[in-house]
Amino acid sequence: MLNMDRLTCGVCYYPEHWAEEMWADDLRRMRECGIEVIRIAEFAWNKFEPEEGVYTFDFFDRFMEYVDRAHMKVIFCTPTATPPVWLSEKYPEILNADIDGHLYYHGTRRHYNLNSKVYREFCQKIIDKLAGHYCGHSAIIGWQLDNEINCEMDVYYSESDHQAFREYLQKKYDNLENLNDKMGTVFWNQTYTNWQQVHLTRRTNTYGQTNPHMQLEEKRFISESAVEFFRLQADVIRKYLREGQFITTNGLFRHIDYHRLVGDVLDFITFDNYPAFAFEPFIIPEETNGLNDRNSSFNLTRTRSISRHFGIMEQQTGAGGWNCRMLQPMPKPGQIRLWTMQAVAHGADFISYFRWRTCTFGTEIYWHGLNDYSNVENRRVREVKQTTKDLEKIKDITRADFYADVSILMDYDNDWDGENDIWHGDADIMSKDSWFCALQKKHIPFDFTYINDMTSVEKLNKYRYLIYPHATILTNKRANILKEYIAEGGVVIFGCRTGYKDITGKCYQMEMPGYVAELCGCIVEDYTPLSQFDDKEVIVWQDDEKVGNEASAPMFNDVLKVTSGEVMAVFKNNYYDSKPAVVRKRIGMGWGYYVGTVFAEDTAKLLIDRLGIEMPYNLDEIFEIPEEIEFTLRVFQETKYVFLLNYEKISRTVVIRKEVWDCLSEKKVSGKIEMKGYDCLVLRF
Repeated sequence: MLNMDRLTCGVCYYPEHWAEEMWADDLRRMRECGIEVIRIAEFAWNKFEPEEGVYTFDFFDRFMEYVDRAHMKVIFCTPTATPPVWLSEKYPEILNADIDGHLYYHGTRRHYNLNSKVYREFCQKIIDKLAGHYCGHSAIIGWQLDNEINCEMDVYYSESDHQAFREYLQKKYDNLENLNDKMGTVFWNQTYTNWQQVHLTRRTNTYGQTNPHMQLEEKRFISESAVEFFRLQADVIRKYLREGQFITTNGLFRHIDYHRLVGDVLDFITFDNYPAFAFEPFIIPEETNGLNDRNSSFNLTRTRSISRHFGIMEQQTGAGGWNCRMLQPMPKPGQIRLWTMQAVAHGADFISYFRWRTCTFGTEIYWHGLNDYSNVENRRVREVKQTTKDLEKIKDITRADFYADVSILMDYDNDWDGENDIWHGDADIMSKDSWFCALQKKHIPFDFTYINDMTSVEKLNKYRYLIYPHATILTNKRANILKEYIAEGGVVIFGCRTGYKDITGKCYQMEMPGYVAELCGCIVEDYTPLSQFDDKEVIVWQDDEKVGNEASAPMFNDVLKVTSGEVMAVFKNNYYDSKPAVVRKRIGMGWGYYVGTVFAEDTAKLLIDRLGIEMPYNLDEIFEIPEEIEFTLRVFQETKYVFLLNYEKISRTVVIRKEVWDCLSEKKVSGKIEMKGYDCLVLRF
């Protein structure tokens, strides 16, 4: 977990891009902006090793002298995201390859593969030189490993990776007989008789699809490879690490178990936060559910699931885009401040802006930073100055944790299996998004919690409600963990497509929803994906209320049969009219709910209302907040910090029925308060 004693701001800087005559002035102006930390060197391998085995530190040693004079702090990066051209050309085995085995050549970034022994050796050598030389420097507070691993490419098909995959499977399954059994290779005559026959995904005549169980293992293998790649880097650095220095990396991207990565290798995670992705031209406005840049809170919530207190290594400050892809608008006046507060509201204690000045050459000449090419102070620089002054007023919030008594359960097994299995992957995307939107608009703070067979009940007991939308892969151990959680007073809400696969992705030979049937008191007697020709399917809640008791039942329906539970809602508009759609069961002091559909936003809202899920601490009695305003809560002992964030260009009015302290205006407020467009409030009471 990130342990900052106060909110701290930084910026990404590339001294190799600028004349040395500019360094002192840049650092001076950073300090004037309230910036104390710079991140450097993530793409600068050639500055340290211009040719094989020849090491020099002169360039960055000179820069660090300027840093000392400016009293700045530094996060130093390992430069392994961009191997130098001499390395790529002399040792082509370090290069990644596509599904057909064609190499990705030098010329951009992240073109290496994770399992090349040659590349790992070169990485260890350069990192050993850098850590040995710079760890002792008093200005360096921590290290970032690599940069945005799995960003440009999240699959690896070089010869080194194919061979490492065989070794991974042999270690995990011991022998071919066991591998064939677990992977179901008897289907379509895929049985392996020699380890050299085993490969990562290769092109086939069925849309590039191969054995689905092997593809699930492939994702696990890529994650394992990334963790080990980071481990070898961290192990080298820790030989030289001074007390108080940290090791982190920036993400988040696919095919990496970040919880294991942080637990085994890093001290905490940092996120690269670019809310303007929501405004790219190819984004259909309806797809954002009206939330636009507010959707960044989804990824911030995921980041918080990895590290309760985390950092933002790259916070957007300008229009985004490469010269060959991506096109994002310039932040409107107020949005940089708003996005900064959004990150802090969700648990960020360190904010590093990207970048100090827009590069005048290369692929990212349109990925704008704080300063433009001209280096003349602009409105974005002035806005950051105001933002850092505001952050100074709430600097002690680092003691406060994000508070939620609702969590959406996630797991890597279903995430990765769902990439290929459209019978639950597409449903999971829709349901998580729907719950996110419903809870956001209802002003109910929530977490994401990742679960596996080793998850403790104590970890889950901090929440009153758990939502597990489509846990297709669900083991008996996980079911027992959730049963114990329910018995101790918790509520779990499952969706359709739950519990019918084992850990390899093979289907159980038992009635659906497998081990969850006992938790919810029902089985699935029929199921169907919904056709575009079907009438709009709905569930009807079985209570005395005549208004607001219907909600959507889209995409996929599990028709339920009660075993030991009670019917809460039924289906309407299909051949299974009046059949159970929602069943619940009492276990100990809690409840297990099975909802036989994918969750639309209105479905999630109906369940929120019917189950009595509310704002914590009865804060709905104090605040009256329109849907368009985001509400979050950080708590330290008895002190509560409420963030109210307006993502719209128009004003919105909130009502506060109790006198509270407005941290940013530094005065007490109550009653009706007009929040201007892109404005934010931080209230303490």
